[in-house]
Amino acid sequence: MATITVRYNDDSKAQAEAIASAIGISLSSAISIFLNRFVAEKGFPFDVTAPTKKQALFSGADMDELFSEAIKNSSAVATLPPSAYLDESGNLKHTE
Repeated sequence: MATITVRYNDDSKAQAEAIASAIGISLSSAISIFLNRFVAEKGFPFDVTAPTKKQALFSGADMDELFSEAIKNSSAVATLPPSAYLDESGNLKHTE
């Protein structure tokens, strides 16, 4: 059996551990599942594409900031679409 060492952001690791725990597995098991699917598929078991200008990847802290800003700018936070993102100027936008 091989051992793999990975450097990963502490906050992201904690989030990944919480998600794995919520579905009843360890983070090590989740990583093993990914590697098994990676081998079976001969590549990523999901689409890997570069984000477009209208797509953004947010950390939990980024999402907290996004929603805090939305709360300041709107009384209708519950109506934010799932496609909400910040443009290059930091303005809240969403795809139609």
